[in-house]
Formats: sequence, structure tokens, C-alpha cells
Amino acid sequence: MKYTYSASDFVYAESNLRHLRQTPVRVEGCTVMLCTQGYGKIITGIEAIELVPNTTTMFFCGSSLSLADASDDFKVKQWCVSQALYNEIVPTIPPSLIDYLMHIPAYLHASEAVSLRFVQVSMDMAQLLCEESSLPSAHVRIRNFATNYILYLLDYIGPYLNISKEGNSSREYLYRRFVADIYNFCEREHDLQFYASRLCISKRYLSQIVREASGGHTPKQLIDKQLVFKIKSLLASTDLTLSQIACMLHFPDQSYLSRFFKRHTSVYPSEYRKILY
Repeated sequence: MKYTYSASDFVYAESNLRHLRQTPVRVEGCTVMLCTQGYGKIITGIEAIELVPNTTTMFFCGSSLSLADASDDFKVKQWCVSQALYNEIVPTIPPSLIDYLMHIPAYLHASEAVSLRFVQVSMDMAQLLCEESSLPSAHVRIRNFATNYILYLLDYIGPYLNISKEGNSSREYLYRRFVADIYNFCEREHDLQFYASRLCISKRYLSQIVREASGGHTPKQLIDKQLVFKIKSLLASTDLTLSQIACMLHFPDQSYLSRFFKRHTSVYPSEYRKILY
């Protein structure tokens, strides 16, 4: 079945992200941001990303975001693609790039760096493409634009920030891998053994690493924290029923999800959704 393109599949905006203040919002496709002024702190669940001028960040499908703090003059330029368009682009994204972005989700460009000029020009191009989205060739040009941006990240920025076992202590590397795995898999994998097995270490050793690196949190606490954040984002930004959310996040049933959410937030999901509106 041929996909029908619409203007809403590609959006350019300049924003203070105030709409992310109250509740987490789920990214359905792909979002790229460039901070142009001020300061902002975006929460992705487990961790926080600090944005200052000339900082870029990229969030893939399934991420959840909220704005924890921002200066009065905080501003970003951003472009977003829908999930449908993202699905066309994703085959060109090497898994190594997604893994890299999970390790270092934000990058501060030097003021004279070629990479900053590329990002600035890309934002101008995104604005122009958005304004011309009604043209017959828009779909192809937007798809190529997004693909080329991702490939540029891989070619230019990646080598400077490549995380490897040789460049980090083993325990730090394992912790960063664990955090990346939570972002990648927590929607369907809640069991600690799954994550320990992926790292080829015992659950006990993983617990030691995580407690040391996270200020005393257990691995299960981080997994649960990310799950709660995802549930909040789905309750806030979708019309999915509790049963559908439970199925999406691989909970046994709606009742189990409700008890889990109440245990961590002191309110049931249905109550939380009512508070939002």
C-alpha cells in the first residue's frame, strides 16, 4: 500500500518548549533541536539533558520528553518528522548511531565549528521545506533531507564522541550501556535478568555498578522510573485506553498497570489523566 504524504508529516518550529512543562510528551517520529538562546533542561525519564546555545539534540520514535527548567529567554529551532515518514527513513539509520545518541543525547558545538554551520543551514533548509510542503516533490526532498542529516551525524560528529570500552572505564561503559538499553527495551522488557544478560554480567554486579553510578538507585528503580515516565506521556499525549497502554508496555493487564502506576505516583492512571484535563 502506497503511503500518502501530508504536510503534517514534516514540521519546522521555533519554540520555548513550554508545552512540555506540565507533562511528558511522546515522540512519535523523530525530532531534532538546536538551542539558539537561553538555557533549558529536558527530562527523558531516567536522565536530564541540558541545552545551552549551540547545543543540538535528537530524539527518536518512542522517546518521552518533558521540560524541567528553562530560562525566560530559552528558545530552540526544531524540525520533526511523523512516524510514517520516520518509518521510511529508519532503514538508513545504522544501529551504531542510535546507540551513540543514547549514550550522548546532546552535543555542544564550538562556535566556529563546521558542524554548527551545518546544523544552522539545516534548520534554514527545514524551514524552507516546511513552507514548500505542498509542492509535488516535497515528500522526496524531505525524506532525503532527513536521511542526509542523520548520515552527517554518523560521519562527522560520531567519530569525535565515539564511546568505546577503551575510552571509558569498564564500569562506566557498562552503566551507559544499561541506560541505553532501558531506553531501547523497557517498553517490552521489565525483568532485570534481560539487561544483565545483554551485558554478559550477573544481576548482582549490575546492581553494584548502577548504585555506584546513579547515586544509590537500583537497576529496577531506573527501569520502573522510565516506565512511569512513558505511561505519563501516553496518558497525556494519546487517547489510548489503559488496556491498550498495558498491552503496548507489556504489562499483564490493565489492573496490573494501574497498581504499578499508583505505587509509584500515589494516583491511579485514570485519576492522573483527569488531572491533566
